[in-house]
Amino acid sequence: MRRLNHQRSLLLALTAALAGALVAAAPAPAHPERPSAFPDATGQFPAYRARGPSRVVCKSDSRRLIGRSVRGSRKRLALRLLRRCRYRHIQAAVNAARSGDRILVLPGVYREEPSRALPERDPRCFPSKTTQVVGRTPNEVKTTATYEYQVACPNDEQLIAVLGDSLADPDRKCDVKCRIQIEGMGDSRDDVLIEGDRSKLQVIKGDRADGLHLRNFTVQYSDFNNVYVLETDGFRFSDIVSRWSNEYGFLTFASDHGIYEDLEVYGHGDSGVYPGSGPETHGKRYGIHIRRVNSHHNLQGDAGAAANGVWFYDNDFHHNQTGFVVDSFSPGHPGSPQDSAKWTNNRSYSNNENYWTAERLEYCSSKPDYEQRDPKIVCPKILVPVGVGLLIAGGNDNIVEGNRFWDNHRYGTMQIWVEAAFRGEQDLALQNDTSHRNRYVNNLMGMAPDGSSAPNGTDFWWDEQGEGNCWQGNTTAPGRSITGDPASLATCSSPRGFAPVNPVKHAFLVPCAAADENDREAWFPPGCDWYEQPPKPR
Repeated sequence: MRRLNHQRSLLLALTAALAGALVAAAPAPAHPERPSAFPDATGQFPAYRARGPSRVVCKSDSRRLIGRSVRGSRKRLALRLLRRCRYRHIQAAVNAARSGDRILVLPGVYREEPSRALPERDPRCFPSKTTQVVGRTPNEVKTTATYEYQVACPNDEQLIAVLGDSLADPDRKCDVKCRIQIEGMGDSRDDVLIEGDRSKLQVIKGDRADGLHLRNFTVQYSDFNNVYVLETDGFRFSDIVSRWSNEYGFLTFASDHGIYEDLEVYGHGDSGVYPGSGPETHGKRYGIHIRRVNSHHNLQGDAGAAANGVWFYDNDFHHNQTGFVVDSFSPGHPGSPQDSAKWTNNRSYSNNENYWTAERLEYCSSKPDYEQRDPKIVCPKILVPVGVGLLIAGGNDNIVEGNRFWDNHRYGTMQIWVEAAFRGEQDLALQNDTSHRNRYVNNLMGMAPDGSSAPNGTDFWWDEQGEGNCWQGNTTAPGRSITGDPASLATCSSPRGFAPVNPVKHAFLVPCAAADENDREAWFPPGCDWYEQPPKPR
């Protein structure tokens, strides 16, 4: 016990020395949210509704597009719906909708011109209906829009706004425009395109919009999130392509009873999907399900500060810079530190794209305004390591079971401790509250689907901090052995007690945290190798 206390004392001393440097070096969070609260979790996962009251949206060329691309019974249904079309813009149909309505969108390109024409940072709302959010330090302050701002100026920040709380009472719950379903009525998700203007922060936002279901379309070109859901109990994203946003394909925050399913997400400067501040279920249930998602050619396939209670299964994350990421880095995220996510039957492979290169950063910095850039060129928003299949950056009680990781040139999985100072918590007693009791079991490492060897650089990399972390039952291609750093990993039948971080491994966090895409002098901090392209393993 005396030795353990001594180790903790050394750890706190190390933390105190590093925390000041980390806080000073770390860039501001990419997306400060307004102060948010979790819903009361009385909602449910939305079910698809093929019947019920509906409003039809169409374009002048919808009939021609239906004739060209829609077939069979789906075509007959679309032509019948065309006779009932009363709206040319999705936002107009949302404005007219009542709770439980379906909004049926016929084939066409929807640019939402009336919303585009409205001002951003409208003086009617800014700054009277904004609030300030403090980041990692008191000097790091961001201005964010309140919910009252959204109600007063619904299309200031997004082209399509579904706002569920009427403000008639103070309960912060959905009482108008709940259970709204917006569905593309083409044969495929390519038949309906919802296109942002690259200026508004969001293309679609659901705010306190319980029961929101988005389905069967393609969305592109936001300056922040293509789809954003906030403080919502019950949401579902089904059969959607989300591509080429400045930062995120799908972002949810402080929400519960959510499903991401049958999605393709690519070309995003931060991450394809972001289930941030997931429900605090502590492993008793999984409030957000992410399944059958194909996330590729993003900076991160997935990211999520305080991604709690999230279950990832049957997904393909590949050709990103890093595949899956959950973390406890960001301040202002309810539910921090992160805990109790689960990955089962996922495939994470070939996450070796490098967007943090001198050539890419030169291009992106020369055109700081997203509207000036080619939206199909990924401009990285943060530095994450090239070549990692899954990164747990300061998380607890996570389960990684029965997945496949191959051809990730740095690490199959990576686990690091993140001291609480990163999220603005200065209490020294809390600095080692992450990276405990994570389980990696029965995963298949370094073998391609055809059975050939496709090794990761190292299968499992760990900075050696925490207690109860374990690795057991993991296998690899015939004739090869599981690789780990450290070489001997604790088993789940004999988990290791608390141990401090390996200071040599932890030291890289300081220079890597100093990387800043907006500061040429901080693009490639000395001592950090995350931006270096790892060699292909043999």
